[in-house]
Amino acid sequence: MRNPKDFWAGLLFLAIGICAATIVYASDYELGSASKMGPGYFPIWIAGGLMCLGGILALKSFATDGPSLGTWATKPLMLITLGTLAFGAIVTWAGLVPAIVLLVMLASFSSIHFRLTWSLPLALGLAAISVLVFVKGLGMAVPVMPHVLGY
Repeated sequence: MRNPKDFWAGLLFLAIGICAATIVYASDYELGSASKMGPGYFPIWIAGGLMCLGGILALKSFATDGPSLGTWATKPLMLITLGTLAFGAIVTWAGLVPAIVLLVMLASFSSIHFRLTWSLPLALGLAAISVLVFVKGLGMAVPVMPHVLGY
């Protein structure tokens, strides 16, 4: 193996694609066709694309030279993972806005360039855009701020 970064990135993409395809098939989502797409059509194509990309990247790692893996950035890895888990844990209880603000703030804090004056407006802006797109625009039944508003 001449390019360990590409090899491990390829295996990661391949694994994510396989997991996504397995979840879609196990969920019994109808795939449909290109002219009449079912709920599983797009996720299967994305999973297939990830698997192809991963396979190509892993195979390419044997043909081209590249850098070694180096060290893991543990602080961003932990904070972004914690933010994602916290979002999933509190979104139904606290609502979409507080969950997005918490996620963005934790992810922003993982950067060495963290500034509250940039991160807080970004978090609030992303929360507002998410409410407009998902709740108002697409009509998704996602609580916005249920406990704050007394729901």
